[in-house]
Amino acid sequence: MGKKILMSAGLIVGALLYSCGGGGGGDTTPVSLYFTDAPASNFPVVEVTVYEVSLCSDPACNDKVNLFSDPNGIKVDLTDLNGVLQYVDTVNIPQGSYSRLEIILDQKARICDNTGTCNDAIFTEMDEKPTKPNEVNCPPGLLDQNGNQLCYIRYNGVVNPTANSKLVVDFDLKEFEVNTTTNPWQIEEVKVGPITPSKDHDYEIKGIIESVDPNTNSIALSWRGSIYTVNLSNSISCEIGDVYYSDATDCIAQLQKDMCVEVETYQDPSTTDTITADELEVKEAEECGSKGGYSPHKSMTEIKGKVSGVDSQNNTFTIEGVGNISVTSMTHCEYSDVYYTGTECLDNLQIGWIVEVKVNSLGEAMKIEKED
Repeated sequence: MGKKILMSAGLIVGALLYSCGGGGGGDTTPVSLYFTDAPASNFPVVEVTVYEVSLCSDPACNDKVNLFSDPNGIKVDLTDLNGVLQYVDTVNIPQGSYSRLEIILDQKARICDNTGTCNDAIFTEMDEKPTKPNEVNCPPGLLDQNGNQLCYIRYNGVVNPTANSKLVVDFDLKEFEVNTTTNPWQIEEVKVGPITPSKDHDYEIKGIIESVDPNTNSIALSWRGSIYTVNLSNSISCEIGDVYYSDATDCIAQLQKDMCVEVETYQDPSTTDTITADELEVKEAEECGSKGGYSPHKSMTEIKGKVSGVDSQNNTFTIEGVGNISVTSMTHCEYSDVYYTGTECLDNLQIGWIVEVKVNSLGEAMKIEKED
């Protein structure tokens, strides 16, 4: 999942934008920050750790308006965000437009190719180009609290998130160039630019479980000082470790306090503290900005690629460049927001689709997800 690859992995920082005057006046307004992404056919896993997102107007970005900051950083798998807005936080900022948006993240990243082989990667410094109004720099003094090297990625252009009270950082996995001949791999190009997010999307929020209520099939979820009541839908897709559950009662029985979970919902977490989870997955503690807590046992390999064949008689399908993968009664799948299990996954799978597959050690597909 050595040559130089044009990677479907870029950073487009999307805000609901328009051009107006200089940044920040006396009045303030709440702005909600989200992360999102677009699919990448070459890489099923692209993990980065984000420490800070800020707006500014001076060339050196010394006078910042902070939208998000976490000394531990939060780990984000960009490939999980296709068609999803991951809610990060809501803060009050001065009204007006800004001329720069800055993302500070760990210089180190983790990328898996479409065979499931994972590699360390690093961001490299990049000067602004005419078609890519971006700057990537990793100055020696920019370090996290443990002394690890950080980098900033800046978009230089008008940003006015207060116009619609939203700013969407869109990691568009189509524009990174990754040099895979080096060790570690080097991310040599990124593209950062303003977009307006599609209206057709789900929302996602991560957080730590504070309590579990099996009587109501609900959990109390803590994220950045707020508590959310999360009700599990009756038809929930629930992943805990390497096991999938499609029943809310079975799912809730496995959940524990202090788990870091990712919840997908049709409701915007910036506007309500009671949401219904259509999908839930237990994640590593680092994805919730925590270095401790429960972490799931994971032994599956993630593979991404184009479906090149479907063999219903032998209950297998083929991914281009990877080979045959088996489908069993335990296989779960999601194709354009429609869920199937078992051989139904194979019956509805189409040649030419780009899919992300989680495969166990026996070469069996445990989950198949179509990339839209």
